[in-house]
Amino acid sequence: MKRILVAWLGSFAVMFALAGIFNTLIIRHFVVENIQSTFLRDPPNMLLIAVGYLLLAFLMAYIYPRVLRTQTFSFLTAVGFGMVAGISWLLPYSLVLHGAYNFPALALIIDTGWALIEQGLGGLVIGFTYSRLRVEQHPSAA
Repeated sequence: MKRILVAWLGSFAVMFALAGIFNTLIIRHFVVENIQSTFLRDPPNMLLIAVGYLLLAFLMAYIYPRVLRTQTFSFLTAVGFGMVAGISWLLPYSLVLHGAYNFPALALIIDTGWALIEQGLGGLVIGFTYSRLRVEQHPSAA
């Protein structure tokens, strides 16, 4: 239980912080120039955003040990897991938005590319956590 909690909250913190950096510093100018302001909340609903990232991080932390049944840490495996999670959660959603709203196609590419980084690092945190926090055995089990 301890491992999933640490993996969940650690990956949440990393992905939520990276999302903040990305949206407030890296892509802010692109959004202002290319997305109609009527599509944007001002200010953003941070509670909903946090809940979304908490849910994503939980699902990633829950699925990781069920898909990757190894106790050894692999940087590429952990990052790869996160990248697959990022593509799985963002690309279909972005395609739907692009199909329903007049979002620029470049936004689809940028968001999907950023998901590879953001969720890749979230997967890294999860993989590192699961490999470093061993299952503690009860003394009577020895």
